[in-house]
Amino acid sequence: MTVERVKCVECDHMILPQTAAANGGLCTPCAKTPEWLRGARMEYESKLSSGELFTPSQEQRGTAKRPTEFADPAASWSPEPEFYKDREARSPQEVIDLAATQPQGHAFLVSNRGGRLSLAFNETFGVCEYQSDETGDNLYAYTPANMTEQVTADRHLVQACSCCGVGLLWYPSRFHMPRQAAFAIFSALALGFAGATAVPVEWLDCGDMSYTTRGRG
Repeated sequence: MTVERVKCVECDHMILPQTAAANGGLCTPCAKTPEWLRGARMEYESKLSSGELFTPSQEQRGTAKRPTEFADPAASWSPEPEFYKDREARSPQEVIDLAATQPQGHAFLVSNRGGRLSLAFNETFGVCEYQSDETGDNLYAYTPANMTEQVTADRHLVQACSCCGVGLLWYPSRFHMPRQAAFAIFSALALGFAGATAVPVEWLDCGDMSYTTRGRG
């Protein structure tokens, strides 16, 4: 006889009634997950369903900062050595020119101040990210043109390792902006014209991106 399964009270897994009874309505994976982590996941799901995740909160806007090297005339950028060792790009301009010819991909620069600047892009969107091991900063570029709704799975951009280009985490939809705007921000910083972009830019803390999946978040 077929036993009708029931839905876990905290996720979409369908489970046997005896499993639910033994775990207070939870599936086995949820039951093994710490309560604080389940709570964080449920909060994320609530914000996703309400659309709250698609714009930065006031708390997130409060994390805005401008890395000092963006305005430091002595700071300079160069291609990430490992990523470009077999690519035809030996200067920031060549990195930009190479990326501009590609329908999708990544561009990576490192500064003499220890920062890393990355650009992820496809034919529609771009994401600019700044990282610094010295300061612990992990920031993304936010502008009035950034997305305020879900990016579709086929247009969703992924964070990649700056050494090998292997995909890491999916960027939240609110990180995405039009490709042209992302290239303009990346280029202005790379070439020393950080204040030359027509669109105002805030650099906000990336926060926890681990819940974002392709086409969702």
